[in-house]
Amino acid sequence: MGRGRVGLRATLALALAGACGGGKPPPSEDRPKPPPPPVTPQDELAAEVRASLDPSVDPCVDFYRYACGGWLATHPLPADRSRHGRGFGELVDRNNKVLQTILEEAAAGPAADQLGAFYRACMNEAEIDARGLAPLDPYLAKLDAIADRRALMATLGELHLGIFGGGGPLFALRIEPDAREPDHYLLTFDQGGLGLPDRDYYLAEDEEGKALLARYEAHVATMLGLLGDPARAGEEAAAVVALERSIAALGRPRSELRRPEAIYNRVGEAGLAALAPGLAWDAYFAALDLGTVGPALNLTVPEHFAGLDRLLADAPIETLRAYLRWHLLHANAAHLGAPLVAADFELQRALTGLRELPPRAERCTNLANNGGLGEHLGMSFVRRIFPPASKALAETLIAAIEAAFDAGLSELEWMDPLTRGRAHEKTAALRNKVGYPERYRDLHEVTIDDGHHLENVAALQAFVGRRHAGEIGGPVDRREWEMPPAEVNAYYSPTFNEMVFPAGILQPPYFSASWPMAMNFGGIGMVIGHELTHGFDDEGRQFDAKGALREWWEPVAAERFGERAKCIEDAYSAIEVLPGVKVNGALTLGENIADFGGVKLASAGYRRWVAAHGPEPRLLDELSNEQLLYVAFAQGWCSLSSPEITRLLAVVDPHSPPELRVNVPLAHHPGFAEAFACAPGTPMRAPAICEIW
Repeated sequence: MGRGRVGLRATLALALAGACGGGKPPPSEDRPKPPPPPVTPQDELAAEVRASLDPSVDPCVDFYRYACGGWLATHPLPADRSRHGRGFGELVDRNNKVLQTILEEAAAGPAADQLGAFYRACMNEAEIDARGLAPLDPYLAKLDAIADRRALMATLGELHLGIFGGGGPLFALRIEPDAREPDHYLLTFDQGGLGLPDRDYYLAEDEEGKALLARYEAHVATMLGLLGDPARAGEEAAAVVALERSIAALGRPRSELRRPEAIYNRVGEAGLAALAPGLAWDAYFAALDLGTVGPALNLTVPEHFAGLDRLLADAPIETLRAYLRWHLLHANAAHLGAPLVAADFELQRALTGLRELPPRAERCTNLANNGGLGEHLGMSFVRRIFPPASKALAETLIAAIEAAFDAGLSELEWMDPLTRGRAHEKTAALRNKVGYPERYRDLHEVTIDDGHHLENVAALQAFVGRRHAGEIGGPVDRREWEMPPAEVNAYYSPTFNEMVFPAGILQPPYFSASWPMAMNFGGIGMVIGHELTHGFDDEGRQFDAKGALREWWEPVAAERFGERAKCIEDAYSAIEVLPGVKVNGALTLGENIADFGGVKLASAGYRRWVAAHGPEPRLLDELSNEQLLYVAFAQGWCSLSSPEITRLLAVVDPHSPPELRVNVPLAHHPGFAEAFACAPGTPMRAPAICEIW
């Protein structure tokens, strides 16, 4: 308005000058040009959304390429990434820069600061290289002293939750809420003991699989040779891989581990001793030193432990020592000197397609955030990038999505009234954690030394693994978080019946307090709906409002749910992600159901918000707000992947590839077809709709 008045005065002055013989006005090209209007944050946001689009692609043919084509064309896969995207890539990098700054500031500060001491030790490559394998000497001495299977179990118990981080040799373990009594802690033993990512790698019969296993054996030999006896390393590696192949055959496929009732086998210490009597469990538990376990012990796969009893009875003690040495190296190579780091990287390259190691500072930052210091780091991270207004808006979005889900329950024709009423109760009982914990973990008992990197890593692993020692069978602390505040992720906990959204994911491209609500609902709203739907997917639906694993569905509703879930499983199982590699529809079923629900709830939540607040202005003239919602959803998943990581994730990842997480749910969502006017028969409008929630 001010510029208009100034412009009016200038025009009148020129007219008067001409009427009084004051001369001709200057040529138009000589007149001063008004300054361009300032670029607003909304202009910048609109430009960013447009830059990621590829308008040459028909959104009704391939919406992922339409929404992400511009980004994909201008963002090659970095050499130090096997997978990279706008959300799980660029956002992770931005968060890590904040974390790295915090760590660098701490490293320049007092020597007693744990963050600073950890980062100094991690970044001191000269010291790490000079120490070589010396940090492993105490552990290698323990392994070399193992003379029989009783000593094997005692040594394993001593090291399992420290230097092995709760995983590694023979099996994995964790302390968690009891699925049937979620107010109490339970010790769970899980199948494990493999150096490759999954049992399928050992059991593959195709030539490519056999070649990879041979490459793995050569890698084990290289690593064992670095301990000082290369002549024996090849023979030891062959024996180690043969043992791991036998262990792999004992386990269950990952898809079967998604059945909560099948992996709940609370046998207690006595039941484990009866199942595997040849193993010295008394020596193991004495060395593990977690306090009284008694009946509070669960086995996810009992046959794995019965099989270990037979395998270890026949395995030469020399093979078992070599197996433990390999796992010691495998678990800790990244924290040792350059020769181990380089050798370890070769396996990563083969499995993931990674071409370069990430910079040291990035590796140290990730290790600090995910290795036990994440909550300590998170205090500063939250203060710097997550203001109270963002937390309040995120809570508003969560409430809107929950209301949309609860309202939608009444519209489900396949669900009987009794089950529907219990589903309403579960939704009402749902708890949420947003941004950061109300209480951070106290690390005062952990000693961090800025001259001993591997020892710091082991100390933090022991602290995280043993923090509930003495509490097994006792009350659960429901204030705990399973992720640090800076994590770009979110989760639903079935035993807590709660959703958790760290501050790390409450950032662009998923969320911003300055964004149009259409983008917030499409971004973080879909994530909220996804996590909420996990409470009612094929696993989560088996837990009641209090988080207990029990049957609370009427048989007719359970049967109808199963029919609809099978529709989704079959839709994904038919899709090939690489030549000869298909999506595992059974393994990915829970995440796929959650994606279907997330998209539907994001749209429904936004419609409810508009009904309550009125329509908001368009960000882009060429997109309606409903269309913008779907674009914002898709652009959070723009991603690049190497063929190697795509192949690996098809075996181990319960999530479908990003492109399918966008296109398949949208093709089965009538609201999307309506928003983009997709005609029947177009690829983004499925001929037969799969739908549950």
